[in-house]
Amino acid sequence: MGTLSAGGRFFKDEELEIIEQQRLQALLEITEQHTKEVTQLKSRLEAAESKAEKFGKQIKNDENELKTLRASNPDRMKKQVKRLQEQNRTLTTENGTLKTKQKQLTQQLNTSKQELEQLQAEKEENKSEEEK
Repeated sequence: MGTLSAGGRFFKDEELEIIEQQRLQALLEITEQHTKEVTQLKSRLEAAESKAEKFGKQIKNDENELKTLRASNPDRMKKQVKRLQEQNRTLTTENGTLKTKQKQLTQQLNTSKQELEQLQAEKEENKSEEEK
């Protein structure tokens, strides 16, 4: 019966085999989990590709329909264009407001970070003074 020393502890061959079996079992479980995840991801990818293909076809159909509508009903299209322009203006305004808020929040975050760094530096300074 052989033994192996590892870090001051002696292992018997049976113990080493058990450890190796446990390690291999863990690897098998990890591999099985990864295989399941890969399968799920492949399935999701195929579904997404299928949806993308359907949307591509829908876009082409919509573009053709748009051409037909423009040709057959210019007044309707003018109204739709005006509505979309108004919607675009509204969204542009909202976007500007959100950008301003984002800037403000970023500034607040930066200020808070600086204050936190200052407090941490003061804390470290106080610790070093207390140690002296």
